[in-house]
Amino acid sequence: MDIKLLKIILDNLISPSMRDVVNNPSDKRGTNRVSEEKDMLDSFSPNQFLSKMNLINHVKSLNILDKESEIVIFGSWYGSILVPAFYDDVKLITAIDMDRKVILKAKEMYKGYSKVDFIEGDVFDKRIWHRFKEDDEWDLFKRCNLVINTSCEHMKSMKDWGPFPEYKTPWWKRFKNTHFAFQSNAMFDIPTHSNCVNNIEEFKKQLPDNAKVLIEDEIPDDRGTRFTLIGKICNE
Repeated sequence: MDIKLLKIILDNLISPSMRDVVNNPSDKRGTNRVSEEKDMLDSFSPNQFLSKMNLINHVKSLNILDKESEIVIFGSWYGSILVPAFYDDVKLITAIDMDRKVILKAKEMYKGYSKVDFIEGDVFDKRIWHRFKEDDEWDLFKRCNLVINTSCEHMKSMKDWGPFPEYKTPWWKRFKNTHFAFQSNAMFDIPTHSNCVNNIEEFKKQLPDNAKVLIEDEIPDDRGTRFTLIGKICNE
């Protein structure tokens, strides 16, 4: 992990006003602002580090990335841990999240870092993929070497991602030499979780048909188990 980059992010993230609230809990900053700050800090929580480092270490053990590789992150949140971990290893990281406030803050956090691109949008909404045409050489599906989704519990199953009617070839079938790294969990009682799984076998059933699992793991969490699946999209 790039510790220097992580420190810059944390310095940008934890503002003096956020530090002051610890000593002045009655600070009149407004409920929305406090909620947003809590959300940002939560992205660096011990549980987030534990689960994301589990994925990061497994990915790096496979030696599937190099300086020409590109990563796409679905449901990226702020990219808080994943971006510093992979930034120096690859050519480009594209992070996609549907929350506008999250994207704006993430762009501020990574200002000046040219190898990170943030896209605001729902990965299941065809409008954010309009730039990618079937035969376009600048095509996500041809360039991407790793698809990461650590937010599978927040969205439909990955096997249901694409195709949209105007594309001739199913989206998972269009990738070339691409791996995946997905995480979900059994934290059913969290209101924003809409697609949790009870166990890793149930999680496997959410994979696209052409996904070959290479690594599977479970991460304990005080709120419920997290699950990691890493493998390859097989289109040979």
